Amino acid sequence: MATTTLSNAFITLNNVINNFLISYTGPGKLIPDAIRTEVIFHARRCLQEFAYETLKSQFIFEKTTFTSPVDFPDSMVAIISITVDDPAETLEETTDANPPVGFYYVDYATKQIKINATDVLKGDLVFKYLSNALTTDESAAIPKLAEEALYTCMVYSILANREKTRPDVLQRLLIEKTDKLEKAKSRLVFTNFD
Repeated sequence: MATTTLSNAFITLNNVINNFLISYTGPGKLIPDAIRTEVIFHARRCLQEFAYETLKSQFIFEKTTFTSPVDFPDSMVAIISITVDDPAETLEETTDANPPVGFYYVDYATKQIKINATDVLKGDLVFKYLSNALTTDESAAIPKLAEEALYTCMVYSILANREKTRPDVLQRLLIEKTDKLEKAKSRLVFTNFD
């Protein structure tokens, strides 16, 4: 499982779930009767819904022993970059299944990365990648800029699965969910968490 360092810019999924239970559920609130497992399910589902496009869920995977092809973790969805630790050099991606020196080729069907870096490789390989791992762990790090969009998505998802929710309420919640998701995207697009 990949790990992400938490800072003031992130909140854990577990904290999102706890905050949601306090703020949105209970007598006199929008969702009067929700159990924790239901909230967890919808939190993970909503996170999965916009994880790749909105949350910029980047993880680092280091490979100290090098043989090509490299098998990558099941949680890896897309490679962002591959760098050589020493000397600091970025390899370039190619569409050629037999990559030239200094290039890599990703075969997503076999979950392997073919790397031709024999002349430049003196240090560890560092893979930066997008992942769906944050949907499997409650300690996942979520940017606080997307926190409100996640709450709105959870409210809509829970009430959309209830039998007697009024259609006008669902329509309003869907519009609010879409609006907050777009705002989160625009806020995150220029944010550098490094």
